[in-house]
Amino acid sequence: MSADPLAKGADEEIIGIPRELALPAGAWTGLRAFSSPEEGEHEITRLDQVAQPRPRRELELDPSWKQPIPYAVALYRPEGAPASDTQLFWMDRLAGGSDKRLHGRASFGVGGHISPNDGGIRAALAREWVEEVATPTLPSFAPIGLLNDDGDDVGRVHLGIVFIATLTSPDIHIRETHKLAGSLVPVSEALRRKGELEGWSARLIDTIAKVAASI
Repeated sequence: MSADPLAKGADEEIIGIPRELALPAGAWTGLRAFSSPEEGEHEITRLDQVAQPRPRRELELDPSWKQPIPYAVALYRPEGAPASDTQLFWMDRLAGGSDKRLHGRASFGVGGHISPNDGGIRAALAREWVEEVATPTLPSFAPIGLLNDDGDDVGRVHLGIVFIATLTSPDIHIRETHKLAGSLVPVSEALRRKGELEGWSARLIDTIAKVAASI
């Protein structure tokens, strides 16, 4: 890993949280599911309250801080179709993205860093959704848990706030086509291709398959 893993965007200010405040009970690996929607909303509020702006260049190289990342997984099931027909919005990262560590990997999380001007996790997610994908309407975002994985350089400095975005239409397209290529694929296909997934999506795919069976 080079001294600066970022090709661009490193001098912007983004939101970070001191590790001991982001993970008050200590680190874990994988998804820590919320026990209820109310717990999810409470945790989102708590994280928003302890967040602080810092230069991205510093945060990306400092594991004593966590960058909260809203991470929405888009699912679609045609009306009247069985659970086995549920589809997931699959994305391949291209060379135009700012973080070279993720090029050539696949993901199914829509989201990104939080700006100090966003006004919090949910507002940042809505902004990122509109910037990254085009859909007829903004879906509702249901929080399902926090995702942590300190096993690599990317995961060590990020904390995922995972949401399910239930699509009411299959009309979803990538906006940032220089960064990403995406399409709806059956969840069963996503499971078969999980070896292509980057860290967070690889950690989540089995959980998402269970969620997909219940929507």
